[in-house]
Amino acid sequence: MPRQLTRIIPSIATITSLMCGVVAIMVLPDGNFLMAALLIMLGSILDVLDGQLAVRLNAVSDIGKELDSLADVVTFGVAPTMLIYHLLLIVGVDRPIAILSSLAFVMAGALRLARFNTIPSDRNAYFKGMPIPMGSALLVTASFWQHWVINIWWTIAVVTVSYLMVSNFAYPKSKHVMALPVKVWVALGVYTLLCWIVSSWQAVPFGVFLLYALVGPVISFQRSRWGKRISEAIK
Repeated sequence: MPRQLTRIIPSIATITSLMCGVVAIMVLPDGNFLMAALLIMLGSILDVLDGQLAVRLNAVSDIGKELDSLADVVTFGVAPTMLIYHLLLIVGVDRPIAILSSLAFVMAGALRLARFNTIPSDRNAYFKGMPIPMGSALLVTASFWQHWVINIWWTIAVVTVSYLMVSNFAYPKSKHVMALPVKVWVALGVYTLLCWIVSSWQAVPFGVFLLYALVGPVISFQRSRWGKRISEAIK
């Protein structure tokens, strides 16, 4: 494969992710909330794919990194914010509160990306704060259940996810997840199956991203002085 072609393949995936976010915003005025949510989720898949392609094709570049950040702001910041805003209004949240909650998410997401870009790259280190694609995915998959979510819980969920993104909690990267023992993967499989049986298919992706959101505080607590003391006491 020509070198010039391999260098632009990751950027093509990034731009496609960006377009998913833009189209998601475009379909919202027509009430196509599920379509918007699915487009954002497709963008998150492409976001993972472009990074993997860049590494495997040896096509990592400064332009690619900047393009990825700009695409993330739109697809995982602006698009979910617009979706959240519409859903908050649907479930009966007052417009001023809906505006403030939605703005909190996009501002936290932008700050999270800015902080990520200024931290020296370390493949073995954990993320500092919940990554914006994961925060976006958690709220987007929760939107599949918009028919029963009580308005106050939606507002709390948006604010909580916004906080997790700008927090100092340690979140695992994909390489940490893939290195999990087999018994943990079996437990995750049972967990997702229970989500499906107890509720519906919508519970599966939401349950997975909710579990990831909870992992950050748990890891940080285990690393803290109190967590170490409790572990030593148990032993």
